[in-house]
Amino acid sequence: MSDLAVNVKWQEILRETEAGDIPHCRAIASPSEYHEEIIAVLAGLILGDYRQSHPDLLIIGTKDKAPDIDTCRGLIADIALKPMESSRRLGVIMCSDKLLLPAANSLLKLAEEPPGHAVLLFLMEDGRYFLPTLKSRSRFTVIISGTKTEARPMPANDSEWVEWLAVTRKNNDADVIVKDLEAWADYAVKAKDFVHAGKIEKVKILAGKKNLSVPLLCDMILMTLREENTYSEYILDDLR
Repeated sequence: MSDLAVNVKWQEILRETEAGDIPHCRAIASPSEYHEEIIAVLAGLILGDYRQSHPDLLIIGTKDKAPDIDTCRGLIADIALKPMESSRRLGVIMCSDKLLLPAANSLLKLAEEPPGHAVLLFLMEDGRYFLPTLKSRSRFTVIISGTKTEARPMPANDSEWVEWLAVTRKNNDADVIVKDLEAWADYAVKAKDFVHAGKIEKVKILAGKKNLSVPLLCDMILMTLREENTYSEYILDDLR
């Protein structure tokens, strides 16, 4: 059984859906590893069965990239068509927190007044970056992972930083960096070092956006956390 299956917030969504309480527009922020399961389960309940080739299941975007404006317009046209096998059509918008403003705005009218047979599902990792006007039109839920990274201090000297850099660059995975930063921030909070915790949290938010490559993330972390650069706050603000 996955962590998602026993998640309290997910259980609430399931109870609503199984009872027929299906909002025309739902938004879920959760770790990306849950997204495939969320689509499969909700599609099964809403459409009657789930398969990736279901003609009434319309998925735009990928787990790593939000759809562009033309793809969003295509969804608007496709979801307006009558269902082919189900009584509904389900449109899933991946990486909704990374939608560019024109693409997000193109979905506003659909989110507010979708066809009677249409259900929209906005999936994302970080609800903080979901367009507020879309959020206000959605039933929004945040699902937090049941697993928690164990708190640990960030590297304390040159040799530890060198070791961290070697492992991090070898892994070449931004998600691992985010987990490291989360562990460091938790440790700083427990040590009541709230200044460092706040700075680490800023870096974690930037890393979570995945706009920077792993080498650039490593350089940013060194400048802002290791070297205690006087201008580190300005660096972080500029990157945001």
